[in-house]
Amino acid sequence: MNSDGMLQLPIRFVHETLGLTPNQISAAGFIVGIAAALTVAAGFVLPGLILLALSQIIDGLDGGVARRYNLQSERGQMLEVIFDRLNEAAIFFALAYIGQVTYVITILAIVAILLVTVIEPISKFDPGFKRFMLYFGYLAGIIFHIRGFQIALNVVFFSNLIAFALGTILVDYRFQKEIDTEAILRRERELELGIPQPPDDPPSFLSRLFA
Repeated sequence: MNSDGMLQLPIRFVHETLGLTPNQISAAGFIVGIAAALTVAAGFVLPGLILLALSQIIDGLDGGVARRYNLQSERGQMLEVIFDRLNEAAIFFALAYIGQVTYVITILAIVAILLVTVIEPISKFDPGFKRFMLYFGYLAGIIFHIRGFQIALNVVFFSNLIAFALGTILVDYRFQKEIDTEAILRRERELELGIPQPPDDPPSFLSRLFA
């Protein structure tokens, strides 16, 4: 990945010098992310966002170490997802606690993110930029004197809701494609054996849409 090249030196440092495993790096990023949320909840928004950025940098190292040193594991991937979702929930609720966003949009954004997370392993579709939008929200609030964080969470909610809808369509299409492929192979085998075939079914809507 491109980020691995940019983080090559810190990737080597945290693993070869400090001896940290990908899971330990993920845990460190999670702890810094929680510290960021607590800092924001205490009313120190900018220092909290700086800690949040640091946690995201650390978060980028665990995958880089895993890929560079062939240390990938299903457990590690699961931990990374869990830590990411917990960090996002923590920082969103911290902003709600200090009145920067409503609890309603906080909950909606988290639910939309979780929906995308559930289907992403199959759909391979995730809009990303969940925590990243908060930096734009902060700048919008400073420059334009608007509720930037509220707008940022609205963007997170709607983008993930749309991603969930599109991901669901992709998942359905891929399942349908697998079924169609199996049906074609089965029909070819039966034709080779001389078994009479029923008339073809009309193509499904998704098959016509993605044809």
